Amino acid sequence: MRFKEAYIIHRIGDEYMMLSHRNSTIDFTCAIALNASAAYLIGETGDQSFSFEDWVSLLVDRYGIDRIVAETDVQALIEKLIKEKIIDA
Repeated sequence: MRFKEAYIIHRIGDEYMMLSHRNSTIDFTCAIALNASAAYLIGETGDQSFSFEDWVSLLVDRYGIDRIVAETDVQALIEKLIKEKIIDA
């Protein structure tokens, strides 16, 4: 998988916002709220291609959570990003 365009993640208090970054401008009409683990995953992979398994491994390694929990969380995030047309499956 890969992001369709460049995104910037901004931390606002305990929240993270992912904003589209086209050319030299930020598009505030395409803002997605993220939790800390989603922001971590997106930040780690950036504009590189990634797989479902890449993200699962990152969560397990960073947070020491059960693999099944990580798979469920990653699946939910990927579905949200596909729905918002941010990535293609």
